[in-house]
Amino acid sequence: MRDAFAKELTKLAKKTSKLVLLSGDIGNRMFDEYKNSPNGNFLNCGIAEANMMGVAAGMAMSGLKPIIYTITPFTTTRCYEQIRVDVCYHNLPVIIIGTGSGLSYAGLGPTHHSLEDFAIFRVLPNITIMAPSDPIEVKKCLNEALKVDGPVYIRIGKKGEKTLTKETTPFKIGHS
Repeated sequence: MRDAFAKELTKLAKKTSKLVLLSGDIGNRMFDEYKNSPNGNFLNCGIAEANMMGVAAGMAMSGLKPIIYTITPFTTTRCYEQIRVDVCYHNLPVIIIGTGSGLSYAGLGPTHHSLEDFAIFRVLPNITIMAPSDPIEVKKCLNEALKVDGPVYIRIGKKGEKTLTKETTPFKIGHS
């Protein structure tokens, strides 16, 4: 899923200069093509996820379309207050991508597990939550998320997910 996300983001960046990808110190090589594209705005915020969320909120208030990408627990539970106060309360168009959800990074220990992300996000105001089933739906989710005038959380797998849908399979937020 993450490779499909990187490819679709690169494709979308060619159409607009408003996209900005903020990374929590991961996926740097995966985004080389994106960074080398004419509109490949990229900021590696390091291991400072709460600050990254605040930066994204400021960018959104300035008219940009920030997309945050890092390992799920670090972009959800680690900066939950910033998501709630800075992004959701202001209904800002920040797209939060959590990669390696569930137990995808189980080998790295419990700090990398993400089992409660849906539960904690469902109580936040104004947020749209998506969970694509495969690489094809990741692309569709990203395109639809860019149309949402408010915060979006997309929970994706790590890698190697099977393709379950087709390009022609209809997709609409709020429907399975």
